[in-house]
Amino acid sequence: MDNQKDTKKKWYRTWWAYGLYGLFAVSAVVASVDDPKNTAQPVANNPAPVVAATPKQEAPAKPAVDKVAAQKELDALMNLSKQAKLVTSYEFSDTANVVYIGSAWYTQTVEFKKNFLAKVSSLKEQITGYHRFEVRDAYSNEKVAEVTAFSGSLEVYK
Repeated sequence: MDNQKDTKKKWYRTWWAYGLYGLFAVSAVVASVDDPKNTAQPVANNPAPVVAATPKQEAPAKPAVDKVAAQKELDALMNLSKQAKLVTSYEFSDTANVVYIGSAWYTQTVEFKKNFLAKVSSLKEQITGYHRFEVRDAYSNEKVAEVTAFSGSLEVYK
């Protein structure tokens, strides 16, 4: 009698149990996949809220860039920077795009330098349409920072 008990399969290892396992697995996979046709329908007791039809609005147009105001702001920023001995001079033209810095540049944090470059870059872009320029040491002419042309990234070397 002990031999019969050893050879008899347990219920969870029978063919019909494996069939149930497979059925549960397939149902779980099917339930996890979103059906595009299966959209939520409003319940009869809770109708969908009524939304008043509004005319389609176009995206607001970009405000006209006031180049004169941007130039005034850039000049004021550079004059203040000269007084603080951060900048000695700058030249933004068709042939040169350079800001020459003084000794106060080296006492500032990288975050301050990047914020300064970002402000000058945005003003320059409003005025000229592009933002690329270099920052050079006024005494050694060594490049210490730049705003790149394509990505507009701010790089501070010193």
